[in-house]
Amino acid sequence: MSINVFLSEKLPENKDKIISTISFNKKVNYSNKILSIGTPTLDSRNLYEIWEVEDKVSYQEHNKIYLSISKNLIFGHAVIDNNSSYNELKLKISEKYTNFFKISTEYNMKMVKIWHYIPKLLKNYSNEKTNYSLLCEAREDVYKKNYKNNNFPAATVIGIKGDKILIYFIAALCNNYETLENKRQTSSYDYPQNIFLEKPMFSRAVKFIPPGCINNILAVSGTASIKGYKSVHETEVIKQLNESIENYETFINPKNNNSNISRVYLSESQINKFPQIVEILDRKFNKNNYCLLEGDICREELLIELEGISNV
Repeated sequence: MSINVFLSEKLPENKDKIISTISFNKKVNYSNKILSIGTPTLDSRNLYEIWEVEDKVSYQEHNKIYLSISKNLIFGHAVIDNNSSYNELKLKISEKYTNFFKISTEYNMKMVKIWHYIPKLLKNYSNEKTNYSLLCEAREDVYKKNYKNNNFPAATVIGIKGDKILIYFIAALCNNYETLENKRQTSSYDYPQNIFLEKPMFSRAVKFIPPGCINNILAVSGTASIKGYKSVHETEVIKQLNESIENYETFINPKNNNSNISRVYLSESQINKFPQIVEILDRKFNKNNYCLLEGDICREELLIELEGISNV
C-alpha cells in the first residue's frame, strides 16, 4: 500500500514518511509540519489525522503555498486572510486555485480532492451573495480553463470560526483516475439555480490508484442530507445523519473497514445531540475510524455532514 491514513492521539516518532498531519483545533495554523484546520473535536480528544506514504517526503513553498511531496503524492495548503471585499477574496481564491493546478500539472499529477475551511461561510454581502458563493465563482473560473468535461476533483467546504480561510489539496500520480456520482443525488454541477446561483463544481467522489498501490483509493466529498438536489429532514439532525450515511454508503461500506477514515462535521447548534450522534456513528463506523468535529454546512438548513477516504 502506498498510502495509509489513520487517526491517532499521538504523533508518529518517525515523520520522514508522513506527507500530511492534520490536527483539529479552533484556529487555522501551520506549525512543525502540522496543519490545524479550525474544526475542534467535540469529544475533547487531541486527535491527529495522519497520511503515511512509503517513500521519503520533501517540503517546499511556492507563492505562499506550502507543499509536502512524495514520489506519488502532493499535499499543498494556503491560508488567506478573510478581511477583504467580495471581489478581492474571490480573486485571491482564484489565484490560489490557479497555482494549485500549475503545481499538480508540473508533477504530472491529477487533482484528487480540495478541502475548504471558511469563516462566516454563509455571511451575506451587500450583493446578497455569501462566502460560499464567492468560492463557487472563483472555482468555476479556474475549472473552465482546466476541464473540458465534468471530471472535477472531490471537495469539502466547511464553515469555521476565526478570520483565516484555509484551502488544501491532495494530488496524485495515477495509474487510474475516475470521478463518481451518487445515483441518489443530482450532480452538484447540475443543481437548478433556485438552489445555488453559482455552480458548486465537484464530483461526489474520486477513485484513484497511485503506482505501487494494490487497491483503489476512494476520496468521498462532503456528504449531507440531500436527496436529488433538495435538503431533506430540515431541523432533524438525527434523520439528517442517517440520510447522510445512506449517501456515503453508496460509495463505501464503513463497517469493519479499517481503511475507512471519516470526518463528521456537526453544527454548533446541535451539540446537545452529541450522545445520540455518537451512538449512531459508533454503530455504523469503527469507533476509532472517525472523528466528530464542529463545523457549519453550506446550506442553513443542513446540520451535519460527513466525508472520508478508504481503500475499495
